[in-house]
Amino acid sequence: MKRLLLAVSALLVLLALLVVAGCTDPVRKVSESSLRNATARGATEEMRGLGYEIKKGMRCRTLSADTMSVVRVQCVGRTTRDEPVRVDAVASDAGSAHPRQEFVIRVGGREVVRTPCLGQGCQDRDR
Repeated sequence: MKRLLLAVSALLVLLALLVVAGCTDPVRKVSESSLRNATARGATEEMRGLGYEIKKGMRCRTLSADTMSVVRVQCVGRTTRDEPVRVDAVASDAGSAHPRQEFVIRVGGREVVRTPCLGQGCQDRDR
């Protein structure tokens, strides 16, 4: 009976290790979802300040990155005038306390914003 309990315990530990090993980095997942949400909200707010209204919100996806420290997001949407909007966001040093970010917003293929931060809370004084 003791051997059976030891074997079952060992099997459960092994299964738990396999599950943990198969998971993606939880810190990176938080960074990806945070950047997607911040990009969608910030770009919508930034566009409003430029006189563009986004209809039905932005749809965002995370693009694959070469390293764990770089997170790339692309959002698309349309203005109320039916112009296509694309936002490309990159965060370097994504796992650090102070990642470097760049956001590029294009309307109808024309670049209208290139900035290290978006929206009302933006602290970039050189804009």
